[in-house]
Amino acid sequence: MRNDSYTHEKLSPHLWRIIDSTGVCCYLVAGTEKACLLDTTNGLGNIKEYVQCLTDRPVFVVLTHAHLDHMGSSGLFDEVYLNLEDLPVYRFKTSKGHRLLDAERRLKLQVSDISELPPIYDGAFQPLFDGQCFELGGITIQMISVKGHTPGMMCALLKEEAIAIFGDACGVAVMLMDEFSSNVSEYRESLLHLKEYETQYDVVYRNHGTFTSPKELLDNVIECCDLVLAGKDDRVPIQAHGHDLFLCHKLKPGTYERMDGKEGNLLYLAEKVK
Repeated sequence: MRNDSYTHEKLSPHLWRIIDSTGVCCYLVAGTEKACLLDTTNGLGNIKEYVQCLTDRPVFVVLTHAHLDHMGSSGLFDEVYLNLEDLPVYRFKTSKGHRLLDAERRLKLQVSDISELPPIYDGAFQPLFDGQCFELGGITIQMISVKGHTPGMMCALLKEEAIAIFGDACGVAVMLMDEFSSNVSEYRESLLHLKEYETQYDVVYRNHGTFTSPKELLDNVIECCDLVLAGKDDRVPIQAHGHDLFLCHKLKPGTYERMDGKEGNLLYLAEKVK
């Protein structure tokens, strides 16, 4: 494994964004006593060594959900938290067949065995739950359950710095795409739960694309849910990750930007409309 597969930028006194060679990012939050790595990206380098160059505090990992692009090389760490509602997702995503297929199709790697891939944590997860707080020394992380993309999807609120890390929970193109995803009604309720915290943050960060969004993103995605449930969305057929999905809002040709200029979209299976 290499540690030259990452770059980073400091976002605030306690927060770093670490970007891997595929363009996926994770976030390191360091206090005076300990540090938390929120996700571990695809893990195509030694992220543990890289993090140790940024902080000398003991580091534990919080996985926002159990998708491979967020938990690669999590096996390099001893203390890993996960919302246990994501265990079925974790078991499926870490199966040998899925990992090899993912490596070939998404990461464009030629491997014959999963032992050649970044190590995924296979110990007993520390449980992660809604409202849970981690005191790091001078900075507090509060976890917020936003079930939708996966059953155990979590967001992180950095309380003293008024920063919300939405991750994949609410973004430019939220995907409700498989048997593990919520339906649109359930997802909308989760977004309303997240909205209860909107007075506590001024900045929104994500794990893909531009990484940064305006606060209006949350209301825009709630509006997407409303349109889909009312049958008033654009319902654009689209294929993504091997699934036949529908897109709530039309995009500008050749971009991921909505025709109306707003940020936030929803990709969903037809059977998720309820």
